Amino acid sequence: MRSSYRILLLTLPLLTVGCGDLFYVEAETEELCKTQRDLSFPAGLPLPGSVQQTFLFPVSDITATIPAGDTESVLRVRSFTLKATSGNPELSGIEKASLTLRLQNQSRPTTLLEYRRAANQPSTQTLSATGNGTLDLQELIREEELELTMEASGALPPRAWTADLTVCAGLRLKADFFDMIF
Repeated sequence: MRSSYRILLLTLPLLTVGCGDLFYVEAETEELCKTQRDLSFPAGLPLPGSVQQTFLFPVSDITATIPAGDTESVLRVRSFTLKATSGNPELSGIEKASLTLRLQNQSRPTTLLEYRRAANQPSTQTLSATGNGTLDLQELIREEELELTMEASGALPPRAWTADLTVCAGLRLKADFFDMIF
């Protein structure tokens, strides 16, 4: 009997201060990648200019996988790669490229990642950027779809071309265990 009193006395402080972070589940993935294939870019003029391609990314399916209640979810956009697939474009003249996100209630887009050409950039058909743009996933899933825009500026290829755009992000989710069960 004495040992059951000891167990009760040891657990009593836990019960009186509340559960706090004891009943939360955390999950994190290092990297998830999504590729948008065959984005079309028009031919550029002989003068420096800019070109952009906007595409919609559906997020309504994600809503069902995130528990309701006391949940924190963060999406960390880690990288993008734009790789030419046709038109044999020379991309070393592109000085700057960015990936932006615009939500329905925003007037100006949020820059997620940005590429800047190195001073002695060799010939290339691929542009890449890395970073850690952090977004609140709870805000994003209120949207039916996300509007992502890839914009490039500088000396653009003189012929129309297509490319695959791969965006990689990490996901971190912290949810109340009881919200997940009940």
